[in-house]
Amino acid sequence: MWWDNLSNLQQVSFIVAISATIIMVIFIILMLIGMDGAESFDGDVDIDIDFDGDIDFDDVDGTGDVDGYNHDSIISISGLRILTIRGVLAFFSIGGWTVYLLADDVSVWLAIVIGIIAGAIASVLLAMAMKATMKLESSGNLDYKGAVGKTAVVYIRVPKNAIGKGKVIFTHQGKMVEVDAITKEKEDIMSKTEVKIISLENETTLVVKKL
Repeated sequence: MWWDNLSNLQQVSFIVAISATIIMVIFIILMLIGMDGAESFDGDVDIDIDFDGDIDFDDVDGTGDVDGYNHDSIISISGLRILTIRGVLAFFSIGGWTVYLLADDVSVWLAIVIGIIAGAIASVLLAMAMKATMKLESSGNLDYKGAVGKTAVVYIRVPKNAIGKGKVIFTHQGKMVEVDAITKEKEDIMSKTEVKIISLENETTLVVKKL
């Protein structure tokens, strides 16, 4: 039988790869059709990498967020969110398939190392692709005047007193969009918090308040 002819490493890597691939495909389909819960595909743990030297973290309740998180680097590929559900799935999917394919041709440890490298590269490329997609959705192609009065969910902490920008996610014109947001309230609005869009700061930045 085909399965019995596989080594232990191939069996483990196959199970990991096929499971991650199936879950990732399901999440991508849900995201493409605009399901309200699609923002969960971004996960609860993010790493914001600014190539000007800052590395910042945010966790599910915002307690891991630090002041530098919302800093916008002038480098176009900054702000990549690598450690997300989608990034982890890409890592295990590509890494798992790589190990599975190489297990018969190279040593166990070399196959694992190459698999880790391949998975890491896949995670970074996916993060770059998702960042580019979100930028297209929030680049001004959509008219956010109609978003006033809608509710949204905070994706990246929105700093108090409009001292910096965060990001919110909501459904607008049939799409799940990620948009810059500020608040004039006296407390930060943490990730996963529901907010109401009360006005526009400019064409691509919303003003929100906590519900």
